[in-house]
Amino acid sequence: MKIPFLGPVVPPHVFCLLDEGVTYARVRQDEPRGFAEARHFRYPAGSLGGPSAGVPLLTREAIAEAVKAARALSEGRLSRASVVYPDSWARILPVELESLPSDLAAGIEMVGWKLKKLLPGAAAELAIAYEPMPVLSEEKRVLAAATARAVIEAIERAFEEHGVRVGYLAPASLALFEGLSSSLSAAAAGDYALLHRSGGAVSFFIGRGGEPIFFRSRPPGADEDQDREARLSLSYYAERLKGPGIRAVFVHDDSPGGELQKVSSFPVPPQPVSGRLLGADEGFDERIAARPELLAGFAAVHGKS
Repeated sequence: MKIPFLGPVVPPHVFCLLDEGVTYARVRQDEPRGFAEARHFRYPAGSLGGPSAGVPLLTREAIAEAVKAARALSEGRLSRASVVYPDSWARILPVELESLPSDLAAGIEMVGWKLKKLLPGAAAELAIAYEPMPVLSEEKRVLAAATARAVIEAIERAFEEHGVRVGYLAPASLALFEGLSSSLSAAAAGDYALLHRSGGAVSFFIGRGGEPIFFRSRPPGADEDQDREARLSLSYYAERLKGPGIRAVFVHDDSPGGELQKVSSFPVPPQPVSGRLLGADEGFDERIAARPELLAGFAAVHGKS
């Protein structure tokens, strides 16, 4: 699955944007995998622009301290970077089409037309990325991510003004699934579920190999009955997709307390995405516990290296 907003030129540097600040990391790409550096920086007061569609607009001033530190830590070798941002800054959803698009431009037009009906309140111009999902029933679907174009352009511009080209740009859950799906699939030895909370939004994937065969999301502030959501999703998986059964459930919760790991409606107990699972170093889990957003940043690099 490849659904970033920009081409996948993925260096080891990654910036994880949040509502209140930015976390920088340099991912170690040799074995054992992990983080060579990781630092968090709060945005200076009044440094964000916007908002657009309820999302703050990134500025040069907001990331100045983070980029300066990253450049010093990398001894000046910072010209490209990956960027991931909270799911709550985007709308991620499966979109059913009459036929799968023949090329990217036609697909964006088809998906954009469909999103106007599915998201009638979205007044902002949208930047759209999509990827076809496997055809397992009579439905033909793509997994689409739509973000206010002003938000995407502000992110690109803020980094470019510091001399940093954004080589990969995606919402956290999509970066997480794309980067870790091969490891999760190997560990599950069959179909698996990935449950992830980012920026208050909850995403639920069912994966087969490296592809998502099912996706469901709940925006921040929506009904928090995750067991009911899991039951509905598993019912669709079994009845409509004729799924043979979930072999493993993986969870990563950016919110304190780890409530997603307590979901009890799955046929197997949920397990956290851990360093042991990913072949990472001993300090990996401690880093992720301190700054949960780093896992999506790690995945953005891990999936391309």
